[in-house]
Amino acid sequence: MAEDWRKQAERSSPFMLRIIVYLALHMPRALVRLILYPTVGYFMLSGGTSRTASLQYLRRVLRRAPVWRDVWRHFFAFASCTLDRILVLAGRTALLQIEIHRPPEVTALVARQPGCILLVAHFGMTEAMRVIGATKRQLPLSILLDREHGRMLTELLERLNPQLAAHVIDASERGPQLALRLKEALEAGRMVCLMADRVTEGEGFAVADFLGAPARFAESPWLLAHALRVPVILGFGVYCGGNRYATHFEIFAEQVALPRQGRHKALAEYAQRYAARLEHYVHEAPYNWFNFYDYWLSAAPHAEPSAKSDEAATD
Repeated sequence: MAEDWRKQAERSSPFMLRIIVYLALHMPRALVRLILYPTVGYFMLSGGTSRTASLQYLRRVLRRAPVWRDVWRHFFAFASCTLDRILVLAGRTALLQIEIHRPPEVTALVARQPGCILLVAHFGMTEAMRVIGATKRQLPLSILLDREHGRMLTELLERLNPQLAAHVIDASERGPQLALRLKEALEAGRMVCLMADRVTEGEGFAVADFLGAPARFAESPWLLAHALRVPVILGFGVYCGGNRYATHFEIFAEQVALPRQGRHKALAEYAQRYAARLEHYVHEAPYNWFNFYDYWLSAAPHAEPSAKSDEAATD
C-alpha cells in the first residue's frame, strides 16, 4: 500500500529556510545555485526514504536501473525549482526564461468561462503558471493549498507574495466550509488551482495505472467540476535546466459528467485520463516529478462505489 505523504516530516528548520530566502533575494542567482550542490549532497546522504522513493520512481520512468547520477539530477532539479520558486513569488521573473505554451482553444475557453479548475501536479515549478497567470495574464486565481503540511515553507513563501497569498483556500479545512469557499471562488469567475497527483488521508480516490503500476488519484477534482459545471484545464511547468522553464496548458474537459449509474467507473476513467497525461509529461521531463515517497500500491484494491462520491457529485 502506498505511503501517506502527509506523514513525512519537514526536513528543515525555519532558520534554515529564512537563510535560503535571504540568499535568493540578495545574491546573484548563479552564486546561490553553487550553494545547492552541498545542500543536495547532504539530503542525498541523509534522506534514505526520499532516496529510495527516487530510485523507485526513476526505475519506472527511465525503464532501466537508475544510477546515483540519476538520483542526483532528480534531487538537484527539485532544489533548483525550489530556489526559482522563491524568485518567481518575489516577482523576479526576469532572471528566468519562461516559455508559455497556451493553445488558442485554451485562451478561448478561459475567456468564455474564467471560473474553471486548473489542475497541476508536484512537477517542475507550478509557480511559473500561478504567478504569471495572475499578474501578466490578469487572470483571477485562487489556490487550494494545504497549510498544515509544509507549514514552514508555505509561510515563508506567502510572505514573498501577499497578493497571491490572499487568495489561498486552505485545503486542510474539510467539509461544507471548504466546499463553500471553492464554490464562491468559481462563481466569482476565479480560476481555482489545485494539485491532482496526491491523495490525502480519508479522501476518496480512484486507482489508475501510472508508469506501469496502480496508483491512487483523488476523485475531488472531478467531483468539484461536475457539481459546479466548470471546465478543467491541465497545467505543467517544466524545468528545462539552467534558468529555462516551459509552461504547457491543455483542455482536459469542457464539462465533467458523472452519471448516477456507474459513477465510480466514470471517476476511474477521468483519473486514468489524467494519469495518462501526467505520464506523458514525466516521460518528457523525468527529473521534474517531486513525489519523494512510496507512491504506488503494492496491489490494486477492489474499487467499490463510495457513498462519499455519490453524495458529493449531484446531478
